[in-house]
Amino acid sequence: MDLKNIKHIILDLDGTLWDTAKISADAYNQALRSDGRSDLIVTDELIRKEFGKSDREIADDLFPEFEPSIRDELMNLCGISNNTTLEKTNEIMLYPDVPDTLKAMSEHHCFYIVSNCGVGYIEMFLKKYHLEPYITDTECCGNTGKNKAENIRILMERNQISDAVYVGDTAGDFHSASKAHIPFIFASYGYGQVPEKELTLRSFSELQNLFSGNTL
Repeated sequence: MDLKNIKHIILDLDGTLWDTAKISADAYNQALRSDGRSDLIVTDELIRKEFGKSDREIADDLFPEFEPSIRDELMNLCGISNNTTLEKTNEIMLYPDVPDTLKAMSEHHCFYIVSNCGVGYIEMFLKKYHLEPYITDTECCGNTGKNKAENIRILMERNQISDAVYVGDTAGDFHSASKAHIPFIFASYGYGQVPEKELTLRSFSELQNLFSGNTL
């Protein structure tokens, strides 16, 4: 895959830029114990399997015993607890070299984030790590109600982008990029597995080598 003429890089968030699994699992459990309706114990492993899906899909997976309206209520409580906990924690969640890589590559490339998260999640992440200067635009399922492939296309059309790549860590990310008709780069250090992959990152910093034409 020739990347030398591609200047626009669209990023996934969870499992690609940071690993929140432990903190998020604790936040979900705190919300569920306070509410009392569900006995589910959320683990790090469960979070890693679910993140990357839409809130609706996660709610259906985690709370199948409840009516859809209750699932949505529980998911909303977990989401609020998660955002608040992630914003306040001092735990290290950012993958190594993310700020330095974004800063260095932003001289010649434009970065974007498209995630299946809820409203305000991307903004919280960017503010927490002071990364706003390096991200040109963002889109998410919470804003549009649409899937990741559609949101990739929405963002590309809004920014008049014809060529881009998507960097993500799950099979869902791979399929979304394929449906959006753009190349995919697999972040192998993240949450998932992608059997059909042409380009793989072992760390986020390898993105610089990939776009400079160096062999990984």
